[in-house]
Amino acid sequence: MKAGVCSYCFNPLITAGKMTMMEAIEFVGKETEAECFEPYSPFWDPDRDLAEQAREAGALMKSLGLQASNHALMTDFAVYDDAQNRACIERCVEWLDITRLLGADTVRLDPRTSPPAGKKMDDLDADDVIPRIAESMQQVVDIAAENGMTAGVENHGRLLGRTAQTARIVDLVDRPNFGVNLDFTNFRHVFGEDHIQAVRQFADRVVHVHAKDFHISAEPKEEAGWMPIPSGEYIKRAVGGEGDMQWPLVFQILKDAGYNGAICLEVSDPADIKGSVAKGVANIKRIIAQVEGR
Repeated sequence: MKAGVCSYCFNPLITAGKMTMMEAIEFVGKETEAECFEPYSPFWDPDRDLAEQAREAGALMKSLGLQASNHALMTDFAVYDDAQNRACIERCVEWLDITRLLGADTVRLDPRTSPPAGKKMDDLDADDVIPRIAESMQQVVDIAAENGMTAGVENHGRLLGRTAQTARIVDLVDRPNFGVNLDFTNFRHVFGEDHIQAVRQFADRVVHVHAKDFHISAEPKEEAGWMPIPSGEYIKRAVGGEGDMQWPLVFQILKDAGYNGAICLEVSDPADIKGSVAKGVANIKRIIAQVEGR
């Protein structure tokens, strides 16, 4: 397995205009032990040609000894609006070309949809949305297959990110080049589900991994940063590998299932983004070495 960094770790800096995607790549390549980097599609410069940026990013990663592990696509499949749905699918297909230019062969799809006009997200029936999402993803995944690429649905968002919903999407898409972009803490901190059981369930279908970490308390805390989650517990963001989300066990389950891909850090300390990213990557490397017996 390889240690990597999600560009989303730098979200506060990138969205504030204090860092570019290229600068994030350069920091990860020069200041961390990472072997991989995951670009996030909204972080590309909208005022520059995307293909040109992808070539530049791919060349920069290669020069720094990094691989593009995955291209995280921001997707809204808008399944109740035919025109918007078609536009999202077409945009995903265009992103496959960008992914290839980066040197990656995997994309992450987000199981999101905007509600119909006049409706709210709370009005949507997940059982109706899931088959529509799966049909849309099939179209992207089939074109990805023609180009030798793999896609993974992330267990993401508050509508379709539960264990059972993710499993249903994988079953309905039913393609050999489709699996799960596993964000294992989402099961716990968003839905209060057993994230270890979820990792066991999906381990043989994982195509890419996002790694976050949290401190967990059974009792409420007065200190800033703590928040309640649906399990009845309380959590606070932790430096990757220094919290209570059982990274060694998660990594061991993935290894035992034959996963040999990237585990990309997706958590940082807002007070020390760069320092916490470097620490998190070092912890990923250390734990991978432990479970692989190096």
